[in-house]
Amino acid sequence: MCREEMCHLQELYETYQDQGLVILGFTFEEKNQAKLLLRENGVTFPSIRDGSRVAFKVLDEKYKGSSGVPLHYIIDRQGKVVEAWYGTKEGHPRALAALKRAGLKIEDEHGEQTPHTGL
Repeated sequence: MCREEMCHLQELYETYQDQGLVILGFTFEEKNQAKLLLRENGVTFPSIRDGSRVAFKVLDEKYKGSSGVPLHYIIDRQGKVVEAWYGTKEGHPRALAALKRAGLKIEDEHGEQTPHTGL
């Protein structure tokens, strides 16, 4: 999980968890370093740590090393991948659009909510 992205993901989690949003973080950091990193950044969503050689090999071969991090997926309640992308962007417009397509009520810039279609 990218340090830069943690705060953005935490904000999404706090805002939309009551609508059923689940965020699952993933890190390659050493166990104690991962705990410290999550604590320092106020992360409260669940996170998985895998520092195995296999995980590093997958990252290197499939995602071209660190250039493939962070990798995000929005998956609806039926298990369908609604959106997937690499990288971060403050304000998370791509994530918000995907969450909207997945059925969450997302406030627009005017404070109006989109209809909830049921995640």
